[in-house]
Amino acid sequence: MWLVGTDFPYEHMVAFGTVGNLDAKTAAESIIRRLSDANKIGLKMAFGSDTVAELPGKNRVDLMFDFLDVWKKAGAANADILRAWTTNGFQLLRLSDQRGPIAVGKAADLIALPGNPLDDIYLLKKVNFVMKDGKVIRKP
Repeated sequence: MWLVGTDFPYEHMVAFGTVGNLDAKTAAESIIRRLSDANKIGLKMAFGSDTVAELPGKNRVDLMFDFLDVWKKAGAANADILRAWTTNGFQLLRLSDQRGPIAVGKAADLIALPGNPLDDIYLLKKVNFVMKDGKVIRKP
């Protein structure tokens, strides 16, 4: 069983107004609790965002990274977040034999960061090198 939640941050919930019969605060707290519970019982998780809200001064990348706060508030470890946001999706889609972890014979897109995301997951916001399909897209 997998959880690919749409773990909206509180500020996104405010932008939506309400979710069903729940106000933004209640809905955001419920999301954090659900994600925390799933993490505690070891449920396999992959990242999903459905970033649809428009917030002033933020692009879709900024909005997507707001989800990091939700995962951290839920108590997810940096390593678990990194797996959920990268390789777990390939496992879920049964594509791990073709893509995902860096290995000989697998397709991979690579990024480089200015530090270790296992120490500081927010370094994912500071990508300084990108390689896609073997071609350098962005260099420092």
